[in-house]
Amino acid sequence: MKTILLAIVAFAIPVLLPAQDITGLWKGQMKNDSTGQVQDYEVYISKVKGKYTGYSHTWFEFDGEKYYGVKKLKINIARDGKIVLLDAELKENNYPFIDKNIKQLNVMDLTTTDADPALTGIFVTNCTKSYYELTGTVSLTKTAAYATSDLMRFLEKESNGAGAITAVK
Repeated sequence: MKTILLAIVAFAIPVLLPAQDITGLWKGQMKNDSTGQVQDYEVYISKVKGKYTGYSHTWFEFDGEKYYGVKKLKINIARDGKIVLLDAELKENNYPFIDKNIKQLNVMDLTTTDADPALTGIFVTNCTKSYYELTGTVSLTKTAAYATSDLMRFLEKESNGAGAITAVK
């Protein structure tokens, strides 16, 4: 009986937690555990008909050149309240090389204090024939600086063109 009661409480707690507002623009950085390299990272999250969707924009340097990638994300909130972001599709990039099978998974916590809301956690990429798995940390804060966001400029360009991207801002 005690085990059943504990199981019911464990499943009910996430439902009892206050609603998490994760929609909007998030800016910050990712830090690679193996190289120590810090990369700028932006995520835009929207909610349409009760379902979260999003995009990410990542920059990195390789051989002194700066590269970027924009990806569509699958977003879920786990039962334990963790925010889970998974790469779904590479939308645009200027990579000198590419392995389309690389996917990044972010598992983050939402913290809300007197300061700006923050998403912090870990990331991991899958291992492919050409590349090892990478791990690291992600730290993002919610921002209203849409005008200075490279990701928002990309999404606005797509929504004004023939693209099917909706719900920007």
